[in-house]
Amino acid sequence: MTQPSVYQTTRGIVNAIDTFVMVVGCAMLFVLMLIVVADVSLRYLFNAPLQWAYELVSSYLMPGLFFFAVSHTLKAHAHVSVDIVHNYIGRRTRYVFEAIATLVSIPAFAICTWVSARNTLLDFTTSAESTSGLAVPTWTISVMLPIGFGLLTIRLILNAVGYLGTLANGRELLALPPIAGTEEHAQ
Repeated sequence: MTQPSVYQTTRGIVNAIDTFVMVVGCAMLFVLMLIVVADVSLRYLFNAPLQWAYELVSSYLMPGLFFFAVSHTLKAHAHVSVDIVHNYIGRRTRYVFEAIATLVSIPAFAICTWVSARNTLLDFTTSAESTSGLAVPTWTISVMLPIGFGLLTIRLILNAVGYLGTLANGRELLALPPIAGTEEHAQ
């Protein structure tokens, strides 16, 4: 049995972190559903809505759902993609396109990670509080952004290494995303 490469080991670690963050996001979705059901029920049955429900859902749960799922969504090839041209080009050219798209995306999401981490640290060091009724520290809200953007950036870097490595040595390090509407997608 061969030893896993540094690439495979790193990918496994990122996948494990990604899975944990995704589980947290799923738990947030479950809590969101419970809060919305309780709020609507209390509002229409007893005319007594939960005063804090909107703030919790809009400031914590919805951003958490999005940012905690974004890296996993890329891993699962579930982001919106335009793959019509992929039916007319070869496998190697698809690797080139994927590598280019990934390399273009890395700086954008790295900047998003840096800026959001800097803002979260600033919120933490200044003890800034939300101006809403909850009056919670704002860093507890903004910390979800660098986590999500950071994982996405790391996933993009790993994908770029996989695509470029495949192009360089001809051995598939990372499989191409499936093409919608083909047998490849059904698997």
